[in-house]
Amino acid sequence: MATVLKRGKKSWARATSFALLTMILPMLLAACGGSSSATSTPAATKAAATTGAAAATTAPAATSASAATSAPAVGSAAASSTKPAASTTASSTTAASSTTAGTTTASTGADPRGAAPTKRGGGGTLHLLWWQAPTILNAHTSQGTKDYDASRMVEEPLATTSINGLTPDVPVLAKEIPSTANGELAADGTSVTWKLKDGVKWADGTAFSSADVKATFDYIVNPQSATSTLPSYTNVASVDTPDATTVKITFKSPTAAWYLPFTSYTGTILQKAQLAQCTNPQSCPVNTNPIGTGPYKVKSFTPNDNVQFVINDNYREANAPYYDAIDMKGGGDAGTAAKAVTAGDADYAWNLQVTPDILKQITDAGKGLNLTPGGGVERILLNFSDPNTEVNGEKSSPQSKNPFFQDPLVRQAISYLVDRESIAKNLYGPAGNATCNILPSVPPQTNSKNTTCSFDVAKANALLDQAGWVKGADGIRAKNGVKFMVTYSTSVNAVREKEEQVIKQAFTQAGIGMDIKNADAGVFFGKGDNPDASARFEKDMEMFTNSPGVPDAEAYFEGWTTAQIAQKSNGWSGNNYERFSDPQYDALVAQLKKELNPEKRAQLQIQCNDYIVNHYVDIPMVDRNGVDGRRADLINTNPTPWDVNTWNIAYWQLKK
Repeated sequence: MATVLKRGKKSWARATSFALLTMILPMLLAACGGSSSATSTPAATKAAATTGAAAATTAPAATSASAATSAPAVGSAAASSTKPAASTTASSTTAASSTTAGTTTASTGADPRGAAPTKRGGGGTLHLLWWQAPTILNAHTSQGTKDYDASRMVEEPLATTSINGLTPDVPVLAKEIPSTANGELAADGTSVTWKLKDGVKWADGTAFSSADVKATFDYIVNPQSATSTLPSYTNVASVDTPDATTVKITFKSPTAAWYLPFTSYTGTILQKAQLAQCTNPQSCPVNTNPIGTGPYKVKSFTPNDNVQFVINDNYREANAPYYDAIDMKGGGDAGTAAKAVTAGDADYAWNLQVTPDILKQITDAGKGLNLTPGGGVERILLNFSDPNTEVNGEKSSPQSKNPFFQDPLVRQAISYLVDRESIAKNLYGPAGNATCNILPSVPPQTNSKNTTCSFDVAKANALLDQAGWVKGADGIRAKNGVKFMVTYSTSVNAVREKEEQVIKQAFTQAGIGMDIKNADAGVFFGKGDNPDASARFEKDMEMFTNSPGVPDAEAYFEGWTTAQIAQKSNGWSGNNYERFSDPQYDALVAQLKKELNPEKRAQLQIQCNDYIVNHYVDIPMVDRNGVDGRRADLINTNPTPWDVNTWNIAYWQLKK
């Protein structure tokens, strides 16, 4: 996930983008040739100032026996430069959850889902706008957040983690959370036992049992399934079912991350009977019409467009859900989504990656914003393989090498050409902070204080000179007859297009040409069978947001290991889009997977962060808050950075 949060279309906002860009670019580019440092401001403070409303804040709890925490860095040799650049240590300030205009947040002792509805149904239709439309309803073959969010209306995990949790704290299909105290969690980290709730039924009326959990595991680890959630299950040796309501997971080696399998968004359980119909993994019924245990069932699904949900009459809670139906509409872009929630055409609009002035329009119209820390880090991925050379019919094959990015001096130069501070301030506002880290700032235990980064075109030029890339008469650098012309891709989005233009201007001053080839979000975050998909990465550079999705980042960091390289042979299902391969990094992740001590795990996770950052595998830019818009009287949306937005959809309702 690794989440790929992190995700074209014509937009009303795009019509104004050139004018807005004309105003913003002078500010963003004023420091070209000089230096500006990345800094971080607590997100909740910025949010409260922007919305003009008293923001409720909740900080993640820092007390858990098996919590992931923070640690030291793997340094890299400092490259010579002609001028010292101002740089700052990445801020360790924790961004707090900030909500406005009536959002309820989980408080100590309260049900994190919010107050239960008083009766099932009667709420009419809930109109959701996910401008990146779902393409599949099977969470385990998802390629983006939109698919996880849609499938979660139907599919459920054993447990999940609320905003205040560092390990699962909300049972879903499980009776309780395993612990050493109740005897369900082995003290040596070798196994965990889950007790399932009694009487749970699938939407078709058949009984849910431990056999469904076992069947889900077998499906996930089957190579033919090409599942994207596999990293959460690689340390599982076996899943045993002593009886219908007991699941015992035995690990290959002792693990502190016992909760990765079957919890939160990567842990949803699929029906054994429906999986038995999967003769072809690409056309399984579970992909488009899953039978689930959740509060809703699918009425109709048009990929890349719309999903209609109706109440699952067999849902185990008699007084939930509140809404009779859900209309989940896709399409447009973040700007049109913001406009829709402002006008009241949508009750809830997801992922409002728009400029600060548009966010202010939403609150000025009396609507609410949910700002959630841990939304992921907007980053640039560098392709270590060659997108222009075919090896056995495969572009960006891990057997090929990118002509630009094998040299760490070049990769470091790219980092100097990104003005994180200006991008965060002018294009994100309360929605994000400049960052030097690939890990979000929450939980605070894994927030590295070791990394530095800065914007300095002069240093970038010096590094490129040192690396042997020489400017030609046309201003473009070349080496050994190869011109430094990169292809750059992201999802079609007004903010991201502005980011690209800012970066392109700096590239031009450094003698690097950039050819922008963006793709519709549904394609970019879609299946790897499309050459423009981010997983295929048939470009030199691409940009999107990604997040661990859970407080412990073990599976997230596994996404940069050699075993996770996305390629044709695994259906581009691996999370290592960069095709980065380093035995030292692989060993670091292997060490993390074996470590049980919380403090040592903290140190190892920070080392993983620092290794990726200091080796310039990815270029982190903005530590994003999740930003969603909603009608002011829609309550219990209660976002958490550790699960999808729809995790508690059964409890969403209108304020009385």
